[in-house]
Amino acid sequence: MHKPLIVNSAVPSSRMKQLLLLVSILLITICGFAQTSDFPIGARSAGMANASVTLTDIWAVHHNQAALVGLEQAGVAAYYENRFLLSNLNLQGATAVLPTPKAGVFGLTYARFGNKLYNQSRYSLAYGKRLWKFLSVGLQLSYLNTHIEENYGDRHSFIAEIGLLSQVTPKFRIGFHAFNLTRTKLADAYSERVPMNFRLGAQYDFSEKVKVAIEAEKDLELPAVFKAGIEYFPAKIFAIRVGIGTQPFHADFGLGLKLKNLHFDIAGSVHPVLGFSPKASLAYRFSVFKNK
Repeated sequence: MHKPLIVNSAVPSSRMKQLLLLVSILLITICGFAQTSDFPIGARSAGMANASVTLTDIWAVHHNQAALVGLEQAGVAAYYENRFLLSNLNLQGATAVLPTPKAGVFGLTYARFGNKLYNQSRYSLAYGKRLWKFLSVGLQLSYLNTHIEENYGDRHSFIAEIGLLSQVTPKFRIGFHAFNLTRTKLADAYSERVPMNFRLGAQYDFSEKVKVAIEAEKDLELPAVFKAGIEYFPAKIFAIRVGIGTQPFHADFGLGLKLKNLHFDIAGSVHPVLGFSPKASLAYRFSVFKNK
């Protein structure tokens, strides 16, 4: 009589979990998010290839906190992105901003990327203030949590950011943003640091209908990235956006709709190898302080 075959399901399950963890980290590395914690958030920005260091909108709290000073209304917003139509590569974000008459603009943000096996979450407090008529400054302090399954667990760190925005002429502006100025480590016991990067960009408004933005981004350990985007308003409530970027090359497009206090934006990015990434954001704006 043959003895029954006993299969130890714990070992395959453990190996499968390790394999899924490895695949998740590899996919996130390919996407670039394992190399930077400076999540690009907002479908308006995404439609312009994230050439957004000069853009003034509610998502400036992620791109350049100095650009918050152009906001006249408070607002809340939510964002969702699915990288390459893969369920494990989702980016979610939410933000709230409050412009005050004299004290500047305050913002709260949240962003999360990844899955249960590997993910990063960032919670931030932002502030923007106009120093002079032609120059604004923004600051942000973020708490970053990096989670890896198995024996790695969670790593906690704090990140400081600074942004500048100069309105050179009524139609031309220059923006600068630095992420992780202190080169914070992922954890005190580890030598690996959160990436540090710099962004420098310019925007020219040819008219109320056409805006063009260009930008260069440099991580200390990666090649420079160049981005360019165009925003066109065929109607006051409707926007069309296109953009291109490098490292790797990608083409982007988007649409925007403004219905009174409600703003809805969608965008898509096409990677030459990995495919299509849909993105969407919804923002609601409202007045808190009465205009004098």
